[in-house]
Amino acid sequence: MSDGVDVAGAQPMLADMRRQPRTLAGLLARADEFQAEGLSARTDAKGRVYAFGSGDGWFAARAATDFARQRLGLRYKAASALEMLAYAAPKLYAGDLSVAISMSGTADRTNEAAEAVRSQGASVLALTNGSGGNLAKIAQSKISLELTDLAPFLTGTAKYTASLLGLMLLSQGAAGHGDDELVSIIRTLPDVVAGAEAFAQSQADRLAARPITGIRILASGCNLATADYGTAKFLKLVPLPITADDIEEFAHRQFWSTPADDLVIYIAANPIAARTATGSAAALESMGMRTLAIDTPSCPVPTAGGRFTLPDIGEAVSPLLTAIPVQFLSYFIALALGGNPDISQDVGDPARFHAAQLLSRRQELA
Repeated sequence: MSDGVDVAGAQPMLADMRRQPRTLAGLLARADEFQAEGLSARTDAKGRVYAFGSGDGWFAARAATDFARQRLGLRYKAASALEMLAYAAPKLYAGDLSVAISMSGTADRTNEAAEAVRSQGASVLALTNGSGGNLAKIAQSKISLELTDLAPFLTGTAKYTASLLGLMLLSQGAAGHGDDELVSIIRTLPDVVAGAEAFAQSQADRLAARPITGIRILASGCNLATADYGTAKFLKLVPLPITADDIEEFAHRQFWSTPADDLVIYIAANPIAARTATGSAAALESMGMRTLAIDTPSCPVPTAGGRFTLPDIGEAVSPLLTAIPVQFLSYFIALALGGNPDISQDVGDPARFHAAQLLSRRQELA
C-alpha cells in the first residue's frame, strides 16, 4: 500500500503522525481484502476470536474489544502474548480463531503463543507488516499492513492506528458483517490530525513555562488501552514518571502520591466517564494541578485546563481517534523538555535497546 510519503526528512516521527489520514484511508480501501481474510480464517461461526500481541499489538487488541463485542457480536477476547501462551492457548479448541498482532513478526512471546495455539489445532491469522518474519511461518495465514517505515525503530504511531483499523476490518470479516462508522471516522482524520498537532504544540509551549514532574493518563472502558498506549509512547520519549489509570480509581490510589506539578490527561468518550472526569478535573484544578482532556461534544470535560474535542463518535470506535492527540502530546512535550523524539531508539540509547531485545526480541539478535 502506498502511503504517499517518500521522504521523512529530519522529523520522521512527526511525518509518521501526519501521514495517518493517507495511511488509514489506504487501508480502508483494502477493506474487502481484510474482511475476506477474517471470514476465511474463522472456520466455526460459534468459535471464539482471540486477538493477542505484545506492546502495541496488545494495546490494539484491547482497544478493539467493544467494537468486536458490541458492534459485531463476536465472542472476542484480547490477551497479552504471555496471557495467551500461559492461560488461553491450553483452553482453545479447533473452532477458535486467534489473531496474532506483530509488525515485525519477531516478538518472542507472541511467536511462542502462536505456536501454542497451533499445537491445540486452532487457527492463527497473523496481522503484520511486510514479510511477517517468523510469525508468518507459524501462522496458517497472514495479512500485511504494507506500511513503509520512515525510519528504523521509531516510537510507533501510524502502525498503531493502522493495526487497530486492520484488526477491526478482520473482525468484520470474522463476524460476517461490517460497520459503516469506520468510513466516517476515516473521513475526519485530516482535521483531527491537524487540530491535534496545533493543540499539542500550544499545550507543550504552556507547560514549558512551568515544568511538569510527571504525567498521568486516565481513561475508562476500551480507552484504557489508549491510556496504556500513551504511557508507552511517553515513557520512550519523556524522562519523567508516566502512569495510566482508570478515571475513578485514580482518586483511590495514584492521587495520594501524585505531585502537584504533574500533568493529568483525561480521555473521555463515554458520558458517564466524562461526568466523572469533569468532577475529577475540577478537584485537581482546585489544588493547582494541570489537567487536559481529550473528549467529544456529547462527552465533554469542561473543567479541564485544556481540551481537545474530537468529532462525535461512538465509544467503540473512538480509540482510532483518541490515540492521535496522545501521540502529538508525547512528541511536543518531549521537544519542550529538550528531548529528540525523531531519533531511532537504537541510536538514542543503544544499551537499553540491546537490553530490550534480550527481554523480548532475542530473534533479532540471532
